[in-house]
Amino acid sequence: MVGGTAGIGLAVAKAALEQGAELIVISSNQQRVDQTVAQLGANAQGHAANLTDEAQIQALFDQIGHFDHLVFTAGEALLLGEVAVTSLEAVRRAFELRYFGALAAVKYATSLIRPGGSIVLTTGIVSLRPGKGTSMARASVAPWTVLTRALAVELAPIRVNAV
Repeated sequence: MVGGTAGIGLAVAKAALEQGAELIVISSNQQRVDQTVAQLGANAQGHAANLTDEAQIQALFDQIGHFDHLVFTAGEALLLGEVAVTSLEAVRRAFELRYFGALAAVKYATSLIRPGGSIVLTTGIVSLRPGKGTSMARASVAPWTVLTRALAVELAPIRVNAV
């Protein structure tokens, strides 16, 4: 699970463990990874990696080896604010993690997913409900709707879904 140390990712990790899964949480913060693994127990392990660094993501998946399901929940707080006052650098950072980080995880994980496995990517309701000050947040999560459909065709028989 790329993410899994807080918020939706942690809730997904707990639910997976309740179903008998063995899981790996991945986050950029080693201290948070260690705390989460201690909280989740014996069927959990963790790794820290810069999810905006393609080489680190590739090395991490090479180290992990084969597994059943990839879940990508990593992300920072949504970038909210009107376009006129939003830093383009902040928008680039949001895309580096939410889009390119997830795309790199899919790229390097796909060949390691066992038959019958799946990929789950997270998007957000904000992509469907416009509101003042949500343009950049919508832009950072909306691409997954289109890309998920394309990946589902390209990577079949691996199931690819967005939640």
